[in-house]
Amino acid sequence: MRLISLILVWAGGMVMASESPSPTVIHGLTGRVSDVRIAVESPKVIAPLPEIFLERDTDLKRMADWAMNYLIRTPNKDFDYEPVFQCHPLRCPPAPQGRDVVVPCDTDARMNWEWYYMRDVSGLAEGADIEKGFHKRMLAYVQKDGTVLAPPGCYNEGDINKVYKKEDYVYHIWGATKILQALVEDFRRTGNLEAKATARKIMLRLKKAAVYPTPDKCYLPAGMGPLRQDGTAIANGWNKQPAPLVGPLVSYYQVTGDKEALDFARAYAEGIMAGSQPGGLRIGANGNFGGGHGHATLHALWGIGQLGLVTGEARYLDFAKRSWDWMLTQGTGTGWFPAAPVWADNCNETCCISDMISLAAVIANSGHAEYFDYVERYLRNYISNLQFIITPEFEAYYRKINASLGEEKINNGLKELRKFQGGIIGGSGLNDFENQSMGRVSGFEMFGCCAPEGMRAIYTTWANVIEHLPKSALGPSGVYVNINLSRESKWGRVVSFYPEAGRLTVKAGVRDRFFLRPPHWAPRDQVRAFVGTRNIPVKWSGDYVSFNKVKPGDELTITYPLVSFSHEVKGIWKNYPNLKMTFQWLGNRVVGCDPPAELTPLFSDTPRLLPMPPIQ
Repeated sequence: MRLISLILVWAGGMVMASESPSPTVIHGLTGRVSDVRIAVESPKVIAPLPEIFLERDTDLKRMADWAMNYLIRTPNKDFDYEPVFQCHPLRCPPAPQGRDVVVPCDTDARMNWEWYYMRDVSGLAEGADIEKGFHKRMLAYVQKDGTVLAPPGCYNEGDINKVYKKEDYVYHIWGATKILQALVEDFRRTGNLEAKATARKIMLRLKKAAVYPTPDKCYLPAGMGPLRQDGTAIANGWNKQPAPLVGPLVSYYQVTGDKEALDFARAYAEGIMAGSQPGGLRIGANGNFGGGHGHATLHALWGIGQLGLVTGEARYLDFAKRSWDWMLTQGTGTGWFPAAPVWADNCNETCCISDMISLAAVIANSGHAEYFDYVERYLRNYISNLQFIITPEFEAYYRKINASLGEEKINNGLKELRKFQGGIIGGSGLNDFENQSMGRVSGFEMFGCCAPEGMRAIYTTWANVIEHLPKSALGPSGVYVNINLSRESKWGRVVSFYPEAGRLTVKAGVRDRFFLRPPHWAPRDQVRAFVGTRNIPVKWSGDYVSFNKVKPGDELTITYPLVSFSHEVKGIWKNYPNLKMTFQWLGNRVVGCDPPAELTPLFSDTPRLLPMPPIQ
């Protein structure tokens, strides 16, 4: 290993390590970085891409294959395809035996998206009858005028024994935004005109509920909280949070060209930015949304970023980016973020990680390409490692902690848990599943919100590995390879050689210009380019190595050094002022930590390789 001389900068931010003439710059980590080294030199000679490449890296398709197991097996046909919110993987039994009061318009509304996304990634056709029943379940919430009526269980998450009657049903704003996006995904893929018409009804009903203090700004009377059917607010702890409405409106506009939806999206975004809702969340000039819930806030701000990307208006992107950057200072940079920054910083929530991934991808596409590295980091370090699978180690652990219940109950518990394989654990810690360092708060829990939102993170990462872009802030039109993870696509086959080497190869599937991005921390003078096995001069286009006049079948490669470093974080947890974590990194992945996990470790020195799923 070759040690690089250092200039250290305290961050939510950046550390530079310099060895003339080209510096190593590490962005996006909170704390202190040291001991930066070249762990693996940039390959100078490469072999052709083998026909059969044995993956030794995180496999997004395999992750989606496992996710399909969760989507297909957790809905209960006897309860109108109702899935489960309350899954506790270490308990026996792990889930409620009857209906789950928290599910309506929350867990089911989130899973509704994932059928589309996980099928895109996996390519699997299994479970079509269950998917059909599931989408039908969601449409039953939609009334003739576009109102989404549902019981308010998810707004009262702690009251798990409540039985709601029809007269308790509310205009479910959160569910309406989610169903709107699902209908967009349906229409985008199938051209289903009924889905388009229903989406417009939901959009118009939401607009009718909005309050316009000025013609260019609006808000919803209860934010993301519930409304009575007459449009008045119902007091609830979620009322101050803005609804995640802008993103679905922008998506609906993109697939239909309906300018009314775009105008509504602008007005709602302007309302959030101006703090128009009485009693609603106020976001500071530096992006600070302290006092707000991490996931709920970022879910709304992600849409404002999308609005900026689609319209080209920088003020929307800048607003969303400021909050993303502020949230980064509240976390470690590994993928750990507080569920509720400022007032509750002892729980990491997968929903929030997924939002940070989604918004990072938007920011990256707006011209800040280094944010693609944050997408990769959070996927590798948390989403991939937290995907729930019953390994022999987990089964032994489960049997040990539930031994007093007897063999029959334990076997039944494991049988039930196999339905949940492929979901993403929702509550975890800094170095483990159980969150041992912070009192085990929400540790090793598979909340019904997080399990599918983690799937969204898989999809977002997959969609941004390789994409064809028109001329944009990233550069000229062409095929862009942004993230060092393997993926098959119509534009080309992307192959990652991590962790053996810093090498990314694309076998082109089309005739076009290609742009391959090395990580932001790779010293530019040590990046190499190849066509086939032939070394060629490196031509930069912004943050990308460009390849012109590419033909189908051409193999395009970039190589770069893999950097290792140590990363220390302390003093960011007000409730745990003496807590300190030190992470060891190789490239964009944590390979070790101190203190190590006492129970179920989150990190390993090698990427997680998944076995074959039961559904394939």
